[in-house]
Amino acid sequence: MEPIIVENFMPSDMEDEIERVLMGPQFPWFMYPNTNATDETTQEDDAPQFVHGFIQDERIASKWATVPQAIIQRLKLPNTAIIRAKANILGREKTAQVNPRHIDDTAPHLVMIYYVNTVDGETHLYDGETIAHRVKPKKGRAVIFDGQIEHASSSPVEHRYRCILNFNLKPDIPMSVFEPFKSDG
Repeated sequence: MEPIIVENFMPSDMEDEIERVLMGPQFPWFMYPNTNATDETTQEDDAPQFVHGFIQDERIASKWATVPQAIIQRLKLPNTAIIRAKANILGREKTAQVNPRHIDDTAPHLVMIYYVNTVDGETHLYDGETIAHRVKPKKGRAVIFDGQIEHASSSPVEHRYRCILNFNLKPDIPMSVFEPFKSDG
């Protein structure tokens, strides 16, 4: 499955509201020692990140769960389509750094990454040892791909922070759901 890239996934006022909420002083963030939550050991070549878990194992884990649910409703999918939803912030690094590649879960799923802000710090999607796709973070852009594809974030160098929403969705969602939003080229 080729990744699907969607530009302007949300109306601009919703994009702005999501960014305002996530970057606001009332929104809680939690420090993780690295970008791969499935590996609890700190990895020397990994960056710490701030995380907010909205939904975990199909259960609401935060009073802020309406943020990812609004995005899923844009796809006309039920909230039950979400296995996991979380927000990540990576801070600026002095030099360009690609974080360790990983999959979010060994069980079948789809990944959707929604970019909250426009920054440097690409997402890399792998085919074996090769970087098959590089997705630049752009506010309102989303990328959807098979959850068994290894991927990696990279930390920003030119901007203060990179903020994304990371979704693990049920694998039986037909890809046609995303087609009306798909970008040309």
